[in-house]
Amino acid sequence: MNTAPNSTLWQIAQQARSMSGAHLPESVRQQARLCILDTIGCILAGSRTEEAQLVLACEPESGDQIATVFGTAHRRGLRAAMRINGYLGDVLELNDLIGGHASIGNVSAALALGESQGSSGALLLEAVVRGIEVTTRVYESVYPSLRRYTDAGLVPVGIPASFGSAAAAAHLLTLDGEQTLHAMAIAGSLAGWCPAEVIFGHGGSVKPMLFGAQPADAGVTAAQYAKAGMTGPVHLLDSKVGYFATASTEGRFDAAAWSNRWALEQPRRKLHACCGYLHSAADALGKLRQRTGAALQDARVEVRVPTYVADVVSKDRLPDSPNDARFHLQYCLALVACGADVILPEHSIALSDQLRRSEVLAAMQGITVVPDTALTHYHQCRIAVTDASGQTTVQPGTAPRGSPQEPLSDSEVVAKFHALADPVLGRPRAKLFAQQALSLEAVDDVRMWIAMLRT
Repeated sequence: MNTAPNSTLWQIAQQARSMSGAHLPESVRQQARLCILDTIGCILAGSRTEEAQLVLACEPESGDQIATVFGTAHRRGLRAAMRINGYLGDVLELNDLIGGHASIGNVSAALALGESQGSSGALLLEAVVRGIEVTTRVYESVYPSLRRYTDAGLVPVGIPASFGSAAAAAHLLTLDGEQTLHAMAIAGSLAGWCPAEVIFGHGGSVKPMLFGAQPADAGVTAAQYAKAGMTGPVHLLDSKVGYFATASTEGRFDAAAWSNRWALEQPRRKLHACCGYLHSAADALGKLRQRTGAALQDARVEVRVPTYVADVVSKDRLPDSPNDARFHLQYCLALVACGADVILPEHSIALSDQLRRSEVLAAMQGITVVPDTALTHYHQCRIAVTDASGQTTVQPGTAPRGSPQEPLSDSEVVAKFHALADPVLGRPRAKLFAQQALSLEAVDDVRMWIAMLRT
């Protein structure tokens, strides 16, 4: 490969192509298996939502390459199946936060393409590793110096996942180095804007397309274009008008920093069915409630969060849709104040029922959100609760459950899968599917394994 050897995209493509066989530590393989299992659980849970019926009705039933829509009796053309699964896996906001939201787009792309081709489990696993690692390398190049959403209007998640999905698809399609580079470049060209208003504002129910469905579609389409001989803008990341300059103030890829580092060895997973920006505050308030031993719906709660977090998830109105509820800091904290240990899918699916609870409405009235420039990462927060007697108790938040600082164990990830999958597949089939997922390299053809996801 000698095209644009100084471009960031070339460096990342080179790293991606080394991620196979003996180059993959067992710890990375295991976390990739868990990412696949966790993402499929999220998709299965999403198949139970009203949005699932809407998106199914909109996608064509025909196509040359056919793939499964998980948790349903439906099959669709390759691209339609990817889009539907990517949508369903993100709709409840339970999918992981590695590299932003790397797994949902990459796993949706790799599973659909792998199924349509009858790929082996080993090849599928390597593709997912490449996709997640590429996504994270691009995402972490901009995140430390991310522009405020009120300045750029752009969320830096969908575009990196498009590069990653292209790398995953390139591996499954056995593209060479030059083709892989151009697949990634084309994917960045096809990637959607991922506008902040859709995600954090009055975006309606289309948001899940931006984190999962669209990146998966862009990545696989780009790999197919590259295989046919198309080329792309190989300086799309680092040019003066490229992605780094658009999304951040000091975007830069440090290749050396990734020489012995794997994003998959520090996974960020979710317990709460809401935006990751809300998790640290939810867990901190839950810890404080446990410390005081009392419900907090009548207390005054001050929540300090980073400025860019307050910009988009602090809202002075009631949530107006299930999707909006998953991005509403005051609403989710009110649920915790009233006793919830975990924000569940039902808290947004049955939003109208929750908003009829007088204690939830009272708790929301007592919550004040303060933007704090001293806080720089969405893991950071500070909760101060003042009770009726005027006594104030403070609880800092530094890392939510599921973060690298407080990781979920393998058994906890599997338990989460069963909580999401058992109502759809039944316990026996979900258990068999999970067992095969955790020994994926032993699967010769993923089509029979994925067939267990049809109802």
